[in-house]
This record gives sequence, structure tokens and C-alpha cells, in this order.
Amino acid sequence: MLVLLLSCVTASIAFTVSETVLFRTFRENVTRWSPWLGKLFSCGYCLGHWVAFGLVAGYRPRVFWSQVAVLDYGFTALLVAWAGAFQWVVLVILFKVAGK
Repeated sequence: MLVLLLSCVTASIAFTVSETVLFRTFRENVTRWSPWLGKLFSCGYCLGHWVAFGLVAGYRPRVFWSQVAVLDYGFTALLVAWAGAFQWVVLVILFKVAGK
């Protein structure tokens, strides 16, 4: 359940930062400072991975149980990012349909 909630938060943060007008100036300033970081903050899919890794590091949910906890957290973060990516795509489609 926590993984599903974290994927919703991941999608929401990634969408808000990478797509909304609210963060346009931020994205433009970051792109001028560092083109690589500018691309990161302009790509919701890419940003979602970093957000997912941060959220998993903070909340520490484990979906996979093996002897190496770091791998479990890494795989869990990838799962959160993957689920969040689907939600991010839905948000992008809904905003385009709404004309925003």
C-alpha cells in the first residue's frame, strides 16, 4: 500500500515540477545554469526516478526481501518510479485534453 501511495506522490511531484507553469521559470533558470539538470527537471519520467529514490530512502518500504537491503530498496524505488510514470502519463494526457 505504501508503494502505491509513494508512486502517487512521485507522479504528482514529477508532473508539477516538469510540466506546470508554476515551475517554468525554475526550469529555465536551471537549464541556463546546467543543461543536464535542465533536461532532468524538464523530463517528468527522468525526474520521477530521482523523486522515487528520495522517497524510498526516506520511508524505506521493502517490496523485495533478500539478504542485501540496498538492492531491495533500489528495486522498490524502481517499482515506485515505474508506477509513478504511468500516473504521470495520465496526468499529461488529462492536461492536454483540458487544453492546459
